[in-house]
Amino acid sequence: MENRWLEILYHTYHQRLYLFALSLAKDEASAEDLVSETFIKLGVSNLKSEKEIEAWLFRVLKNQFIDTYRKNHRILDEGQYQVEWLVDPYDATKKYIKDEQKRWLYRKIYTLSDKERNVMLLSLVSQLDDVEIAQLLKISLDHIRSIRYRVKQKLIAYAKEEEML
Repeated sequence: MENRWLEILYHTYHQRLYLFALSLAKDEASAEDLVSETFIKLGVSNLKSEKEIEAWLFRVLKNQFIDTYRKNHRILDEGQYQVEWLVDPYDATKKYIKDEQKRWLYRKIYTLSDKERNVMLLSLVSQLDDVEIAQLLKISLDHIRSIRYRVKQKLIAYAKEEEML
């Protein structure tokens, strides 16, 4: 019964968690690792409420990314080694996002600051409500709404600029 429950949750949340992980890690292998580790932690947790699980999954994934980033950042001496990061993280989304307009939107969202990008992706991809996003990111509800409004204005401006070219 437990395995079936995990399988259902995996099929329900994998795609949304993967896209969120991809937005954080910016490479497919790291994103898949983050999602896998998140589901492993779910397997050993004792959560049962569906609404509680969704927010929990995104919070664990984000925290796992932060922990991994901190660990890797300490290991790597940036002055000693030349590190080339993935130049275009949007290529990885091409096979998951088929519609050109959606790809354009994601490409623009990736140019935003971390906080703005996280708010938009949690709203669009994970379809979490404002209260859940505020709890996950530990910022006020009004701040979430303010960020979303400003980002929408930026996206509208980007669209107008590109139409003029």
